[in-house]
Amino acid sequence: MFIAKFLASAVALVASVSAQSALNIAASDPTFSTLVTLAGKFPDIVGVLNGTTTITVFAPTNDAFTKLQTTSPDVYKAVTSDDALLKKVLQYHVIAGSAFDPAKAPGRTIAKTANGAALRVDVDGAKVTLTFGLANSTVVKSATATNGVVHVVDTVLVPPGAVSATAVSAGLSSLVDSLKKVDFVSAVDGLTDVTIFAPTNAAFDDLTKFAAANNLTISSAILSAVLDFHVVKGAVYSSDIFKAATPIKATTAYNGATVDVAVDNGVVTVAGAGNKTPAKVVIADVLVAGGVVHLIDTVLLPDLAKITPGTGKDGINLPSFTPAGNGNGNAPTPTGTAGSKNSATKAGFASLAVALLAVGAHMLAL
Repeated sequence: MFIAKFLASAVALVASVSAQSALNIAASDPTFSTLVTLAGKFPDIVGVLNGTTTITVFAPTNDAFTKLQTTSPDVYKAVTSDDALLKKVLQYHVIAGSAFDPAKAPGRTIAKTANGAALRVDVDGAKVTLTFGLANSTVVKSATATNGVVHVVDTVLVPPGAVSATAVSAGLSSLVDSLKKVDFVSAVDGLTDVTIFAPTNAAFDDLTKFAAANNLTISSAILSAVLDFHVVKGAVYSSDIFKAATPIKATTAYNGATVDVAVDNGVVTVAGAGNKTPAKVVIADVLVAGGVVHLIDTVLLPDLAKITPGTGKDGINLPSFTPAGNGNGNAPTPTGTAGSKNSATKAGFASLAVALLAVGAHMLAL
């Protein structure tokens, strides 16, 4: 039924006829034969989409699959050889519960697809662009189906990849190197429902140059604390920020410290208590498997004056962490106790605080 309705819409687009029954359309129109063949492997998907629930389908043509095979042969091979992945990809082309009408949703929408992953939809006049990770697809035609709407797209939609893979593709080598240095790659890739403010290479370079010029060592402990301060609980998209009447105080993975997320003259900004000037979001809403990433031009810092080697009475003291790379796929957990077996010595925390304070003084001078 779903395929019937979908193909009926496709025929309406090409031949200007109304929605028709399924089997006749499936047999007569070869435009979507690849999609029909692949979807036919999953009767349960067809069954779900065969109900009365209103749906939106982003339908890739045969040419779209050929494009994927040509431009990303490894991805194409993985998708077509792994049924579990293929199913997720097919579900990523469907929004259940609504018929998405671009004319009624100008600007940016973050839609939840049938496989649970987010899909970014940008509407600029008659142009509708779908963004997933760093890739995008364009809606070339649309038509009303008997149970929703079908948008024909020129590129196969692939669910967003892991944070680390996306960072590599985006050229964020400093962030990638930092994650590797503290063995955070598997941990950050295992996070779910998070927002990550990812400093650009230039932002990291400013810190490392200052540290080198002042004989300061940015140790793994410092790096761990700084990276944690860039991870926020919950997916916060730019649309959420623009809609907010007041700045959003977002809780980070750094011992519960917060960052202020706001809009300044049309630009999304984010700042920790240790930043004199807020960081600007230079690229917003990069979707990843565990949430969303916003690229920022400045490294975020907590209230450095409150970082002490104490026991957490101030609530923002430097936390200690369980050993990185513990194999459980979880992010390191702040303990807030400097004397635990998994923490540095008090002397180490003291020197760490001094180093962070020095870095913070530099940032405040910018």
